[in-house]
Amino acid sequence: MRGNIKERALQTEILIIGAGGAGLRAALEAQKIGGEVLIVSKGDFPSGCTAIAMGGMLAVIDKSDSPSLHFEDTIRGGDHLNNQKLVRLLADRAVERVRDLERYGTEFEKEDGQYRLFPYTGSSLPRAVIALEPYRGGYIKGLVREVKRLGIPVLDHMMIKDLLKEKDTVVGAVGLELETDTLLIIQAKSVILATGGAGNLYHLTTNPPGITGDGYAVAYKAGAQLQDMEFVQGRVCMIYPTAMRGIPPPGDGLVTLGGRFYNGLCERYMRKYYPEKLELVTRAQMAICAQKEIQAGRGTPNRGVFGDLSGVPKQELSKYQGFMEACAAENLDVTWQPYEWAPGAHHFMGGVVINDRCEAGVNGLYACGEVAAGIHGSNRLAANALTETQVFGAIAGEYAAKRALSVSSTSMSPSQINSARDHIVEILDRDKGVDPSETREELTEIMSMHVGVIRSEDGLRKATKMLDRIEEQKIRRLCLTVERSFKMLAELLEVENLLTIECEWGQA
Repeated sequence: MRGNIKERALQTEILIIGAGGAGLRAALEAQKIGGEVLIVSKGDFPSGCTAIAMGGMLAVIDKSDSPSLHFEDTIRGGDHLNNQKLVRLLADRAVERVRDLERYGTEFEKEDGQYRLFPYTGSSLPRAVIALEPYRGGYIKGLVREVKRLGIPVLDHMMIKDLLKEKDTVVGAVGLELETDTLLIIQAKSVILATGGAGNLYHLTTNPPGITGDGYAVAYKAGAQLQDMEFVQGRVCMIYPTAMRGIPPPGDGLVTLGGRFYNGLCERYMRKYYPEKLELVTRAQMAICAQKEIQAGRGTPNRGVFGDLSGVPKQELSKYQGFMEACAAENLDVTWQPYEWAPGAHHFMGGVVINDRCEAGVNGLYACGEVAAGIHGSNRLAANALTETQVFGAIAGEYAAKRALSVSSTSMSPSQINSARDHIVEILDRDKGVDPSETREELTEIMSMHVGVIRSEDGLRKATKMLDRIEEQKIRRLCLTVERSFKMLAELLEVENLLTIECEWGQA
């Protein structure tokens, strides 16, 4: 393969990078406006966290609720560090997006024809609509169905390496077709990033394996601004049974329906931290309290804490069939047996800076979903993520399409394409160097040890020094030691992207 890379070129009006909830919603809106759309996905279609989400979405449905109260809860949950203009859009447009999903084919839990609203912590009252088939694609089902019905083209197993710019405008992207070892050059008038977060910066995460911050990295290299990258949300994440490691139990341990937490001494430890609220606190508070118990030596045998679902009504537990079946396969009956959990990286509140049109500060570039910053402040309320994908996916799709339809043509500089190609050839030509998997393990170890939910000045300084050393000594020596395919090349580039994010975080 060295030196002789297969190439092909495509042209579209709106290129959407990411095939999760935000990307698919952006595609539908852009198609409605009248633009020619192409979706690319590094993984399968659909991809990302939305495809495996519980399916809870905050939206003002009940008459006793209001967009103003949703707004206030979100601002309070984010420690008033949110972009309030974006939060207002989130609260005001959520219900409209729920109706869209139902038209597309997503089904929500209802009783007597009325939405059954789930009570998540951080919200003043029950506010979340819940999709049927939780954790089994029930939420994204309608989006997928509508994208297929409209015939919107999707290229899966395709990793974007770089955005292409002409002067100060994004005009396309260079990607790797992982199944065919082909370099793909895509010309576009508007590009939307909907690539999700970077949970795989950490050893323990609820995110699928491919969530490695690619969108942050390519946006940063293209000149977009990143902010709040230090705000990483941890949530209840199973560590035992081992086969279920990384799985989030429903509703943060269903604490609003009777779930409880205990330390390794069988103490209901939340009494010490929040004697009035107990487990009914935000995700950030749950994670911090659990980590304190673990670090103090009061953890479980697997360095976690216990989650107890025995107080949750069985009819409620039975709604999470996939979770219950997975537990049963490991001989765990959560109606009376505890599971073990620890804070797992779940959601990045930071990301690409956007305005109320989802414009990312570089002409022609838009961002929506978890890759974008500002909506959640320092901590995201449970079930606001899916709301974000739909509200801001629609906004990004609308304005990206309007821009594309207003631009007569775009041109691409051969120099940037050549640069991306040369970088790939240079990597493929390396005969010796550093194993990317070992470097990735080192990166995640540093982040997990020093940049978790509890941090210290000393630990952060150590992390910064170690990351600087890796950047100086290893990143340009990463080498494909086993197989010289684009699939392995993508894994190497993921390591480069992870380090790009970590170094940017270190400057925050």
